[in-house]
Amino acid sequence: MIDRCARDSQKSITARIVCQLIKKAIDHSCLIDQGLLLSTTWTEVGELASRQGVLAFILDAVSLLPKADQPDRQLLKKWLGEVLAQESNYKKHAETISDLSTFFDVHGVKMMLLKGWGLSLNYPCPYYRPAGDVDIWLYGDQEKGDALLKEEKDIHPIKSSHHTIFFYNGVEVENHITFIEVDCHKPDGSEEILLRYAEEPAIVVPGNNHNRILLPSPNFNAYFLLRHSSGHFATERITIRHLLDWGFFVEKYYDAIDWDAIYNYAKEKNMNRFLDCQNAICVNELGFLPNHFPVREYNPKLAERVFYDIMYPEFHEKAPSMKENFVKYCYVKTKRHFANKWKYDITYKENFLSILFRFARNRIRFPYSFNDLVNDNRNV
Repeated sequence: MIDRCARDSQKSITARIVCQLIKKAIDHSCLIDQGLLLSTTWTEVGELASRQGVLAFILDAVSLLPKADQPDRQLLKKWLGEVLAQESNYKKHAETISDLSTFFDVHGVKMMLLKGWGLSLNYPCPYYRPAGDVDIWLYGDQEKGDALLKEEKDIHPIKSSHHTIFFYNGVEVENHITFIEVDCHKPDGSEEILLRYAEEPAIVVPGNNHNRILLPSPNFNAYFLLRHSSGHFATERITIRHLLDWGFFVEKYYDAIDWDAIYNYAKEKNMNRFLDCQNAICVNELGFLPNHFPVREYNPKLAERVFYDIMYPEFHEKAPSMKENFVKYCYVKTKRHFANKWKYDITYKENFLSILFRFARNRIRFPYSFNDLVNDNRNV
């Protein structure tokens, strides 16, 4: 028991240092607790930061510390290599998004970019945000878009529950049929809320080839990011990068968001406690200004549990791919579902067992995991 307490204490120290370094990267005047810094190792800090998608922030902050407090040269070179690779990947994604938007625009199809690159534009340095897949919505022309890809590019999208998936210039793209995974959860009106918000004027930003990229309205993003992050938190996990997405977005668009509506929707869908925890962590751990991150019903114990689960998930057993071991995949996923009940209690207004049934039914209908996805057009 003593060893476990010591291990948990060590994790707490490392988590706090990572957050302090993020704050210093954002605001260079922020101070680092030297006592905490001496109580962990730079290797542990780097490993946690990498898992959390914030290594670029850490490298920036470390460069501001006195030489004597910095990691050794070898570790710094390793981090620099990872960050440079992240920057290169970011540029590839930006070019792909611009090319894809132009392709659809030439064929008279509007494309809205969801999450990802659009959110990076709110960051102090956009490439600090790791690039993942690319999510798009074609304003109801999803089938037409897929047909054009087949005809013009010989790309054959694969259908999932709420989007199709294809590779464009080697980058994975999800072409959304719906915004929410409607098959995995009992409809709660979230899809209709987002469709209404999608009618608001889009934010227009320039792409790499001087074309236009359409981003969601502030109200759309506020609700979509909340529903998306809370859903991922319940079903598996989120990272500090998700909270930074939220934090920098809110910081930039706070005055353009109808907060009363967002909070009313959050309470109606049972996400209000998660929203309060998310806002509290942004202020307490990441240094965002409290006047932009209101907390209406603060529960410090719940906020702390959410924070540490983000940093070090309570359930961390990895499921094998479905192709590798289907039985164990189902076992681990079911085990995780029950371990995460407390998360569902603050993110969904739905019977807990019915969620499990819907997930199982969805897997039967679409019997693959994303890691098993193989697309012959990956390099197109």
